[in-house]
Amino acid sequence: MSDAGDLDDLVAYVARSSGLDPSQARRIVDDVLSYLAESPADFVRRRHAALLRLGRRNDEIYAQIAGELATRRFPSPAYSIRQIRRIIYG
Repeated sequence: MSDAGDLDDLVAYVARSSGLDPSQARRIVDDVLSYLAESPADFVRRRHAALLRLGRRNDEIYAQIAGELATRRFPSPAYSIRQIRRIIYG
């Protein structure tokens, strides 16, 4: 993640535009940056675990994850179902 000082202008803008205090704005900025920095492989593993907890089956999960990867803000390469499975299980 960026050095805390690098984001001061953004934090100030978020605080001003949202009415949050600077510490809350800093937390929001840090959370958003962490979300956007998630690698495609980490996203696949996280979504797989979340969908398993919902009782979904792997064949449904793989297709859903492939579709979700295509809509991410910073999209990953188009992974095949086999590649998604290999990310999850190694």
